Amino acid sequence: MDVLLVNPRFNGASEVSPLSLECLAAPLLADGLTVSIVDMDIGPEEEAHALLIGALKGGKPLIMGVTTLSGSIAATLSACRTAKKIHPPIRTVLGGIHATVLHEEILREYEEVDVVVRGEGEEALRELMRSNFAMPSLEKISGISYRRDHRIVCNPDRPLLKDLGDMPPPAFQLLDNSCYRTRSLSSSRGCYHNCRFCSIQSLYQGIVRQEALAKILTEIRALRSAGAKRIMFTDDNFTFHPRRVREICGMMIQEGLAQGAEFYVQGRIDDFCRQPVMAQWLSEAGFKAVYVGAESGAQEILDRYGKGMATEDLKRGVSYCIEQNLMPVVSFILFGPWDTVETMLKTIRLAKELFENGAEIAYTECLIPFPGTPVQEELEKDGKWRESGGVYYFESYTGMAMDWVLKVCDLARAMARLIYGDDPLFSVRRVYYEFSLLEFFIQGQAPPAYGSWIALLPIAGRDDAMETKRRQIESAMRDILSIS
Repeated sequence: MDVLLVNPRFNGASEVSPLSLECLAAPLLADGLTVSIVDMDIGPEEEAHALLIGALKGGKPLIMGVTTLSGSIAATLSACRTAKKIHPPIRTVLGGIHATVLHEEILREYEEVDVVVRGEGEEALRELMRSNFAMPSLEKISGISYRRDHRIVCNPDRPLLKDLGDMPPPAFQLLDNSCYRTRSLSSSRGCYHNCRFCSIQSLYQGIVRQEALAKILTEIRALRSAGAKRIMFTDDNFTFHPRRVREICGMMIQEGLAQGAEFYVQGRIDDFCRQPVMAQWLSEAGFKAVYVGAESGAQEILDRYGKGMATEDLKRGVSYCIEQNLMPVVSFILFGPWDTVETMLKTIRLAKELFENGAEIAYTECLIPFPGTPVQEELEKDGKWRESGGVYYFESYTGMAMDWVLKVCDLARAMARLIYGDDPLFSVRRVYYEFSLLEFFIQGQAPPAYGSWIALLPIAGRDDAMETKRRQIESAMRDILSIS
């Protein structure tokens, strides 16, 4: 084996194929190299580790390339240490947003990493293979950082690919379709917007490049031929250009690609406000849902995040999608550096309203200030950015304690499952139930029906496990109510 590409473990529950590695593999295969992909984020941890060891022992690759996100840096480094132990001659190469932003720190602190590719990796990895890691050759490869004579060398940045069409289609064939609920492709890279918590600007600097329609069609056909029934467009913002959305949808309808398949997309809900008919185009082409970030129900927080939208945009955009049977899956950040109880209540109430009007809702408990983002830089300047063991968090500007927020979220999850777990539609309504409880918990109040629930629990369950759970929740509830 020439190159082993690894998707490090995050939580073992990945449902979508790692498109970035498929993109990296394609030009290497075009050069006649042998390439394999190991996805460590599917299945039990022991099996994932065994897959990595098997690939290292059986293939003895020259290079192991690992994509690196902030949430999986510990797993990334562990994979590199494993590779060095099993096959010492191997060269380890890191890429991705986290490695791009913190390339010097990674090389300074972790000797198991040989090279970091900053920005897009297709051409850089290709050149690394051609160079055979000879030091004079490394000096000519733009966009990489490495060690030379015990010091870190950062070559000049590599310009973004001018034409995505210069790259061959992703190597979908390297991954087993049966391992994933959803396969992925991308019709563009980059986003024009400047959300202050988003790390994508570290890679693309606000530049958007588009794939040719013919290439998109080829990639969809390839995934369909592989047996994919669910396909996700993972563009940073698929909906930014309505005319292009119309062209892609028209092409998909003409080719009959929606027959026997479902399509999903990431976008911005305010794009539908500017072009409401876009929801109809997507629905008619076979798209079942659009994933959008609402972030907050408080306008002052949206402005802090640089979202460039109003809360009314969220409501209107959601209604346009629902009218066309295109499910909006709306995600929120419950607690950020500037949030208060009042702004969190606005977020909870807006999310509940959207759900009641037909949307699906999801949430992240706390904003993660990823390295290299404007939010992280502001927090660090103000002495409020925190990092511990690869986990990034913040100290609130408003004096709210993150531990307390996490505690009430845990209580809401536990109580929602205990009270509503028998609902046949619990999986769909779970977040709504949790938010209904959080609305009271974050104010230090018990829900009005709390007393009657507790009284009924032993009768409904009459088993030791239920009684134990009841006591645990009662105890946690007392803790919450003791905090004003």
